[in-house]
Order: sequence, then C-alpha cells, then structure tokens
Amino acid sequence: MKQFSLNGILAILRAFIIVLLIALTTHLLSSFTVNRFADDLWKQLGISQQAGTDNIKTSFLNNYFQYYGARNAKNIAIGNRAAVAKDLLVYSKSYLSSTAFKAEYEQLRADSKPAEPVKKTVRSKEEIRNEKIKETEDALKKLEASMKDMTEDMKKIMKPSLELYQQQIKDYKDPKNEMIGYYVMAEKYEVEMQQKDYEENYKKWEENYPVNVNELIKKRLKQYIDLSTTVDFNAALVEKNRKMVFVKPAYEAKPADWKMIFRAGKEVNEVTKTFVQQWLNELK
Repeated sequence: MKQFSLNGILAILRAFIIVLLIALTTHLLSSFTVNRFADDLWKQLGISQQAGTDNIKTSFLNNYFQYYGARNAKNIAIGNRAAVAKDLLVYSKSYLSSTAFKAEYEQLRADSKPAEPVKKTVRSKEEIRNEKIKETEDALKKLEASMKDMTEDMKKIMKPSLELYQQQIKDYKDPKNEMIGYYVMAEKYEVEMQQKDYEENYKKWEENYPVNVNELIKKRLKQYIDLSTTVDFNAALVEKNRKMVFVKPAYEAKPADWKMIFRAGKEVNEVTKTFVQQWLNELK
C-alpha cells in the first residue's frame, strides 16, 4: 500500500495550526474511551500524548508549526490519513477548549503585554543647558586632574581636548547657542516615539491576544477556510531536479501553507473544512 509522506501527514497539522490550527475528528471515537482513543492516535504518530499536546500548544500559542517527535507519521497509509486527521482534530479541539490551555493562554497574554513607557516630561532649555554644562565641567576637571601626572609632551597632545571642553562650556552658557534647542527637540522626539511605539505595540497585542481565546480560535479557523478554498487539488505536478513541482508557475509561487493543504489532499481537506465550519458555528 502506498505510504503517506511525513510532510503529507504533517501538512494536516500545519495547514490547520499555522494557518492556523490543526485539521482533525475521529473514526474510532465511538468505540474508544477518551484515553484509548488518545493512546491509539499517538501510537500511530509515534509520539507521546504529552509531547503531542505540547506541540499543539506551542504551534497555537507561538504561531509556528511544531511537530517534533512524530517519527511514525511517514508510515501512515493514504487510506488512513483522513481518519488520523479527524483524530487529531477532535483531540485538538478538546485540548484547546480545556481550562488548562485557557490558563496557559492567559499567562502568555499577560507576559506578552507591552510595558507602558515611564512617563517622562520634556525638560526645559535651561534644565538641559545646566546638565550639559555640568557634564562638560566634570569631564574637564577629570582631564585636568589626569594631566597633572603627564609628561610635557603628553600635555601638549591633550591640550586640544582641554581647549575643546573649555569652548563647549562657553558655548553652552551662551543664550543664543542653537545646540541646546536641538537637544530639546531630540528629547521631545524620543518621548513622542516611545509613546507612539507603545501605542502601536499595544494595538498589535490586543489583535494578537484577544481577551477571549475563542476569538483567536475563530480567527485561525477562518484563515484556514479562506486559504483552503483557493487550493486546486487537481493541479498538475512534474518532477524537476528530483523534486515534484507545480506545472503552473503561479501555483509554485504559492505560500507554503497553500502547498501543505494541497499535499494533505482533497479528502483530508473536505473532512477538515466540515469540522472547522461546525466548530465555527459553535463559537458564534
């Protein structure tokens, strides 16, 4: 019997988790207890239930595909892949609906929340002027102290630096010095940019981590539905450099997730879409 490739069975996972979740139900659910059902699923994939659950969690929470350890996936026959996909979906839905997952999501959401910048008032020209004068005077004193132990030749070498500090102090004390105005503008710009960055990051955080995790699940499910409807399962392939590629350049240029769904196959996709749509209806 023809074997389903490792990428093929894992495509089921990637297409649903990274695009985003897992494409999955159960052909044996009616005859297995939950534990026997789970045991059978993970034995087929060659991975422990804990490792499989961790992969689902990592893939969903961190938004990248994780399938480490599924060593038997490549041995799953084509005739069984839709059933395995169903198994994975039922298990994933159950886990993603659990209080344990919701607690982990809440923790990740809290940890990912951007920190509000420390409130900082832009200083006046005189405050910045006094700071610059003091900084330069301190540097001048330090240089003068170190020059006391220098040879005459070294003192000559350091003299331009000494004069530079002296000139800077004079310039800072000049009310007409434009440089102080530039410092004020720079400080104001920094404060404004910090606040702007915070507001932008906060908005992204709200979008990426909604208060209700179900909103994130719905978003992932809809993304899968939208992408899967564009996949042409009748697309022709040709071997090129020992690799199967699409005949149509436009298909070859499609994103990896589109190709993953294609490799999973129409049968798996139909099972997945039916399950996903039902899940979406339940989440409304």
